[in-house]
Amino acid sequence: MSQDKQKNSLELTKIKGYIDDIWLEHINTTPPEYYLKFIKKLNIGSMLKSANNFGTPQYLLDKVSQKERANFFINTFRKELPQTEFFYAFKCNDFPQLIKTLKEQGFNADVAGIYELQLALKMGFEKIIFTSPGKSDSEILLSLKESKKVILNIDNKDELLRLTQLIQKSNFQDIIKISFRLNPLPTTMGIWSKFGINLIEFKEIINIVKKNHHLNWIGLHFHCSWNKTPTKYIQNINALSDFIHGNISSEDINHLEFIDIGGGFFPEDTAIINKIQDKGILLDIINEHHDNPEIYKELNFDPHLPELRPVKPLDYFATEIAKAIKEKILLFNNKLKIFLEPGRFLATHSTSILLKVIAKKGNNVIVDGGINMVGDYRFEEYSYAPIVNLSRPSNQLKKQTIYGPLCDPSDLWGYSYYGTDLQVGDILAVLHQGAYTFSFAWRFIKPISPYVVMDEENIKLGKKEESFEDRYGGCDLD
Repeated sequence: MSQDKQKNSLELTKIKGYIDDIWLEHINTTPPEYYLKFIKKLNIGSMLKSANNFGTPQYLLDKVSQKERANFFINTFRKELPQTEFFYAFKCNDFPQLIKTLKEQGFNADVAGIYELQLALKMGFEKIIFTSPGKSDSEILLSLKESKKVILNIDNKDELLRLTQLIQKSNFQDIIKISFRLNPLPTTMGIWSKFGINLIEFKEIINIVKKNHHLNWIGLHFHCSWNKTPTKYIQNINALSDFIHGNISSEDINHLEFIDIGGGFFPEDTAIINKIQDKGILLDIINEHHDNPEIYKELNFDPHLPELRPVKPLDYFATEIAKAIKEKILLFNNKLKIFLEPGRFLATHSTSILLKVIAKKGNNVIVDGGINMVGDYRFEEYSYAPIVNLSRPSNQLKKQTIYGPLCDPSDLWGYSYYGTDLQVGDILAVLHQGAYTFSFAWRFIKPISPYVVMDEENIKLGKKEESFEDRYGGCDLD
């Protein structure tokens, strides 16, 4: 055997080994019964009333559920860390009525852009933390104007220098509270490297702050996302503690008022479809190369079945994070407050999307709302959401592809629903659509849908449907 053939044979053996590993991986398909606990809690009568009164498609906020979720988060962490304060991440869902509900439960504002900042001010928030990696001059100037309420979370040295220049140019005479977003872990790289200050350059930044009497440095901040366990928080806390020990004076650390550990708490009950699993990706490749769409049936693999993403309970997060903070952070200054900035955890379960079946095509149906309402192709590509036929409810899960009305073949909501049947005129609810949907919504083909607020039996319109004037009001049409 030639050296090339021998090399190819060894490579093929190795590749086959990898394929065997992938194929033998066990997928924990979520049983249909899992989501029945959510279906049983639905106020179907009020949801149908909302569809009748305000039309479809619509976003529907369950205010009672939102309050329960907010209180659960606060109480879980305050039990372990009484000195915690809570900031809701507006970017997750900036629907004012949702924000108002969280404000009433004790949340402050975490904003990332000028409209969010203006909204927080308009809604009467007294404590606002402004975090983004690239604040504009107008955003900084508004923060200076509202310096009694705003904490500017500085992302980089150039932003700090620009802040000092704007203070000088604007003849700012007051004091602005600032914190710094840090990257405590040296492993922060790739797309996440755009955020925060590396610890190596932070000592230089401290010296810049001390030379400007308009800056009051009161906090340190880090953030890690998509956390299904508390591991990343603890790693960041440990790294931050090590840095403080040798690099920040006791005078400076005693002057600080808070440590902000960000958000990133992943909500339970979310699932991905098998298509995005390694096994599904492998079959997609085989199908693409051999043009064999029957490969899934031949191998008894359903690419559309869901698998729950395993997430540790929130009380476990709270216990482990509190333990690390007490051991590693509060030893420097036991008066420090701990800020948390949840978004997805709070908003996900708050909102359903209501749709109406407007056509049937074989085993498919078309509904009147498209995935422009969520702003990406998540349900075609990777994500699962339980869909309930409110008009014909049932605990039985049936397979049927549910498409939206857009001129886009990937405009679909899912491949199954809970109900007895699907007929034209039926009202469907796509559950758990409160996070990164309304704030992500596309201006693609259809108007931005209305947002309705349901407070037990009371239903009101929280945001009207986008009008032609809303969309094209600033355009020159001549």
